[in-house]
Amino acid sequence: MLPTITVFHKTIAMYGLMAVLGVFTGVTIAILRRRTYHFEKDDILFASCYAGIGLILGAKVLYLLTILPKLIENWEFFISDIANLYQILSGGFVFYGGFLGAALGFYIYCQQYHIDVIKMLDFFAPVIPIIHGIGRIGCFFAGCCYGISYNGPLHVLFQHSPAAPNGIPLFPIQLVESICNLSVGILLLLYAKPERRPGKMIGLYITSYAALRFALEFLRGDTVRGSFLSLSTSQWISLLLLPAGIWLFLGIRQNRNKP
Repeated sequence: MLPTITVFHKTIAMYGLMAVLGVFTGVTIAILRRRTYHFEKDDILFASCYAGIGLILGAKVLYLLTILPKLIENWEFFISDIANLYQILSGGFVFYGGFLGAALGFYIYCQQYHIDVIKMLDFFAPVIPIIHGIGRIGCFFAGCCYGISYNGPLHVLFQHSPAAPNGIPLFPIQLVESICNLSVGILLLLYAKPERRPGKMIGLYITSYAALRFALEFLRGDTVRGSFLSLSTSQWISLLLLPAGIWLFLGIRQNRNKP
């Protein structure tokens, strides 16, 4: 749709630009509401850096795992030219890998500075879908994470996308997922007042996103991430995370700590 823009003779990838905008927006919201959870500004900034590193690494590692059979099958082709290897390594991220990597980043920071990790995850729970929702707009501009073939109302037609099939009507799944994520983020911000029991916010986020992602995957047309028994990799991860989200939301963690 609009993979790049040119500003002052510099070409900027819209995917990266929206990702940066999403992170900036999310961190800004976190800083503005930090007093609700009694966090220091430095903790928010440095925890975000830890989570950001984990996000990038986790999203890339899971992407590489999903295309591992393709890498092995065409290994000679990829190593024959550094440009081929760079192309496969530089493109592609999987959100669930990024989410788990970010959670690990938060955990490491909290362990290092003796902060309750569940409290930190609860605090960032509304921010995660907001960052994700803005980032999905970048996917729409680039054409990645595209939808199934669809010739109905509001279909999209890519002409210069490096990822999506050009000239074929597609379902606008990136925009639908963006709207869903932003809606979840806003609802979580409203639900967070007053401060909820530990685990409830992150549990509600995981539960809502896992359910949404499982359903929306049926409208995704990019099958590069692989599938098993007619379900995509992300759908299987959704099925695994859904009980964990419900467990956190219902307070089983807290109940087990009671005498």
